[in-house]
Amino acid sequence: MTLYLSPQELVARVNMGKPVEQWLSHVHKADYTVIKWIALNREEKQFGLTYFESFDEGEEDFYDVHEFSVIDPEDAPLGINHVFNTVEAAVAFAVQNYGASANRFVAFGMIAEEYRKHLLSK
Repeated sequence: MTLYLSPQELVARVNMGKPVEQWLSHVHKADYTVIKWIALNREEKQFGLTYFESFDEGEEDFYDVHEFSVIDPEDAPLGINHVFNTVEAAVAFAVQNYGASANRFVAFGMIAEEYRKHLLSK
């Protein structure tokens, strides 16, 4: 079971320099599937929100989304990055622009578990 961070835990973790992530969605195309997720981390005195889209290359025993090929090679390997002055501003942007939920962030690395849940739901 995935443990989602409370808003207070999210802010505290990121302020301590510990990144967080969130699974957003998947989209089926004609001959492939795209998965989407975001990562939020501290960058010096600001906060970076990175949006990722990659090919769904996972299998039952391989679900590290960080290893999947990105859709747009110009974004490789870092995704699309946005910078904010506060964690709260980054989260608000993610909710408004990427359909994220303020209550579904997980600790860095747990995005693989979120992806695994997606695989099991297929």
